Amino acid sequence: MLTTPSVQQRDEQHYVAIRTRVAMNDIPKELPPLIPRVMDWLGKHDLAPAGPLFFQYRHMDPDNTLITEVGFPVSRPAQAEGQVIAGSFPKGKYAIITHQGDYTHIREAHRELDKWVKEQGLKEKSTPSPEGTEWGGRIESYVKGPESSPDATQWKTDILYLVG
Repeated sequence: MLTTPSVQQRDEQHYVAIRTRVAMNDIPKELPPLIPRVMDWLGKHDLAPAGPLFFQYRHMDPDNTLITEVGFPVSRPAQAEGQVIAGSFPKGKYAIITHQGDYTHIREAHRELDKWVKEQGLKEKSTPSPEGTEWGGRIESYVKGPESSPDATQWKTDILYLVG
């Protein structure tokens, strides 16, 4: 189930994450193991998540290989250390749609948001090139997932695109 897309103005949000390169089809097996590593880093640095887990998609090659970040928002800027990077989602307008249900239909939610953004005359902040597409802010925020409920019909994922 999908909500009606909308646009939200958001403030800058600091985060910590692990960046990795992954084939699109390998996301379900490659990215989840990074979550406890980020959580361990947060605990060692006396930081608590200031929001839900996210996957941020930074770049996609023509062969559907992605550069992604797996992380959590934090309440203050952090210092990168080891494999953990520190960053921030920029202040700006974000197109958002919420997907409710298991993760097998996340791609359809992205397609629906892509379509809606175009229909509204908005433009996602991105830079296409022969090497792929660099996104300015393409995020999946896992508002409610398996850690909250074993019932996948209750899971909620916000999909956000930075737009201009």
